[in-house]
Amino acid sequence: MSNVATSAVSSTTSAGAAANASVFAQLAQIQAQLAAQNDALSNKASAQSSSAIGTPQNFTKSTAKSQYNNVASATDIGTVTNGQTRVNAFGSLSAGDPADYLSFKMSRKGIINLGQLDMGQTRLQVMTKTGVVLADSSSKSGSAYDAYTAMVNGQKTLDAGTYVLKVSRADGVKLTQKVNYGVQVAAGDYSKDYTTTITAPSNNASISASAAGISSALSDQLTTMKNWTIGQTGTQKLMGTMINLFA
Repeated sequence: MSNVATSAVSSTTSAGAAANASVFAQLAQIQAQLAAQNDALSNKASAQSSSAIGTPQNFTKSTAKSQYNNVASATDIGTVTNGQTRVNAFGSLSAGDPADYLSFKMSRKGIINLGQLDMGQTRLQVMTKTGVVLADSSSKSGSAYDAYTAMVNGQKTLDAGTYVLKVSRADGVKLTQKVNYGVQVAAGDYSKDYTTTITAPSNNASISASAAGISSALSDQLTTMKNWTIGQTGTQKLMGTMINLFA
């Protein structure tokens, strides 16, 4: 084999090893983030935890998001009822896509348990149905960040009504970069678990080929979701899906 060929093989091998190392580093970051959240929750006596009641029923669906990125066209991911239901949503922001808007309903007033998995690439905001920001995962958002932390730790109450989750890119993440995300909302323990895969707008003729590819890839996640172990914790569910999205 010539020196040129040997060099090419060596470069390819090095690139593959670097890519694998990057993936493992990202997964380690996810695990550290979730472990820190779990430790924080266990150390707060006043916090409300969220756990499965017995063997919960699992429901999955795939929904195409609206072509309009705004609060009014938010994609419905379900209803949260204290002691009964938990809702999960998994999706992706393709290159050039500024944000996803997801809506959920609180059937009655209760403490919210909010979960987010994004490897530091996305910003999550909780809004009223009119777009007023109640909580923000950005540490620069002041009291809105405090509210976000309280929701993650099961220490924030929401009134009955409709709310919107805005998922956008975190500071420093380029608009040209595709990012995957997972969000989860509960109000204490649950016996029914609802999962929504958010796909690209249904009018694929009007979107780019790359966006259509992402839509197809996310649709494939339904197969994975159907094989989830019943009664998984929030950490296990989010980890399982995000690992498959990065595969």
